[in-house]
Amino acid sequence: MTLKVLHGRSLALALLVSSGAYAQDTQDTVIVIGGRIPAAVEDISSATSLVDETDIELRGHTSLADTLRSLPGMAVSRSGGPGGLTDLRVRGSEANHVLVLMDGLEASVPLTGGYDFARAPGFGVERVEVLRGEQSALWGPDAIGGVINIRTAGSTGQDAGRIQLEAGSFGTSFLGAQASGRDGRWSGGVAFSAMDSEGFDISGQGGEKDGFSRYFASTTGRYEVSEHESIQWAARFADFESEFDSDSDFNGLLNNTSQTSAGQQTAVGAVLTSSRAGLRHDLAASVSSDRLETYDAGIFIASTAASRFRVWYQPTLEWQSGAMAHRLTGLLEREEEAFDSYAGVRAFSNQTRTIRNTALAADYRLERGPWRLSVSARQDWNERFEDALTWRAGGAWLFATIGGRVRASWGEGVKNPGIYELFGYYPGIFAGNPDLRPERSEGWEIGWDQAFGDIARVSATWFRSELRDEIYTDFMVLPATARNRMSRSERSGFEFGGDVDLGAGLSLYGSATFLDTRENGALELRRPETTGSVSLAWVSTSGRWRAGLAADHTSAQLDTDFGTYNTVELPAYTLVSSRLAWRVRDNVELYARATNLTDEEAIDVYGYASEGRGLFVGVRLGR
Repeated sequence: MTLKVLHGRSLALALLVSSGAYAQDTQDTVIVIGGRIPAAVEDISSATSLVDETDIELRGHTSLADTLRSLPGMAVSRSGGPGGLTDLRVRGSEANHVLVLMDGLEASVPLTGGYDFARAPGFGVERVEVLRGEQSALWGPDAIGGVINIRTAGSTGQDAGRIQLEAGSFGTSFLGAQASGRDGRWSGGVAFSAMDSEGFDISGQGGEKDGFSRYFASTTGRYEVSEHESIQWAARFADFESEFDSDSDFNGLLNNTSQTSAGQQTAVGAVLTSSRAGLRHDLAASVSSDRLETYDAGIFIASTAASRFRVWYQPTLEWQSGAMAHRLTGLLEREEEAFDSYAGVRAFSNQTRTIRNTALAADYRLERGPWRLSVSARQDWNERFEDALTWRAGGAWLFATIGGRVRASWGEGVKNPGIYELFGYYPGIFAGNPDLRPERSEGWEIGWDQAFGDIARVSATWFRSELRDEIYTDFMVLPATARNRMSRSERSGFEFGGDVDLGAGLSLYGSATFLDTRENGALELRRPETTGSVSLAWVSTSGRWRAGLAADHTSAQLDTDFGTYNTVELPAYTLVSSRLAWRVRDNVELYARATNLTDEEAIDVYGYASEGRGLFVGVRLGR
């Protein structure tokens, strides 16, 4: 296995941090989103994790969320099948408290501030970096629970090319193709995947199946204009359609309905970089759009459209004074988000809105011997909300003789209300609240990372956060509306992760999280107190056979029965997945994989049925 917690001096010498936007580097380089520009892993004071293609293959390339649930601090909430709304929470945060980037371009949707991982591809993803904790000082609003950066084909500069075909349970078919490489001053890659599934009845009432289809394409690239200047770019397109059931009689359970949601997402961005005499300049621009339409029995009901335009300039100065190395990065950013909603002639939820934000930030880093220090601050000026100042400070000390590292960080983040929360949405049973205040979170973490040569690595983190002005939905009024809580939400816990080379081609990875999240003393919903993961991978001496077995556990958690508005407990579950692959030739591999091998009922959201055991076979051509 290659899923790792990034830590330790032995890893830091090989892994470098790259730019947070559209970076492309060698195979031995990764983007760790703990800084705005390149920084070694040993300089990052926050808990950070990395996932690569091997890890994605084991749990299935059709669902990236199932791979990410194996990381410390991560919990997944899926509404039914593979096309159902799939939220990912970090350390007990809300799903829209996690900023999701894809090749440096923001993937979080302006409508909610969150990202639906049902639309995220697994195939064509080369690496995923996760940074936990309050990160608004570096990455702005939405990053108060953490940051996830998904890197697609070509983003790491690897030479690769492959075609993959798969078929299996639930009437699922899959096709994927990707290619990446370098040629002189050019480097980059492209990826495409298509998935179609008949699905199953997510209502659990024995009715019609609820299918799902997804098409995804991405490209990244870099052109070296000269020794000192380069242009980097990234673009993506997603098209998806999902059938779903709804609670048409409002009793808290789904009914067999014939509803469909269909949408498209596009994003494109580029950055021009110039580096001379210790001074670096980055100038970037990006634009994205999201559109979603809803149908009932094939009849158009409603649509929403959102767009985001961002431009930023980032200067960086590096200098040396004696034994101390300094780096100061500035940021000037302008962003505009627009929203349009239509639900029929004179519908209550019809509206067009725009929100603009300007930000100024600075990030200072100091290195002296085993010491690492970082201080960041960001000021946001928003046309709708109060101006917000966020900050973060961290430090680390390397114990080179024993391969250990202690780290600590403390910071504050802010999350602006989403457009849905402010202005409402179809079908009009929810009214927006334009007077909402942004949520604010302050937290700290202390961690220890230990490497045992090249054999094993372990990491442990203790964290605590406090959320103020939490936004919630008040169902006691009609129509329901969003409000700020007067009380505070407290979240704390411990994270553990590690991997070990067992020899004879065997490797073992494990993680565990113990979480306590309370709002005014009461446990919060959809926050499992315990999550854990273990995976075992094997590669034969010849390299022609590969096998893997993984188990991901989610403890019991609370949810709401929206028929009675009472709190209910969802039972614990463990998902077991496996994969066996045989390389027939150097460029031909046959494989079989299984998901939910024990056919366990895994319910993340009350009222939704869960997907049963899945068996799939496929062939992969190329490398």
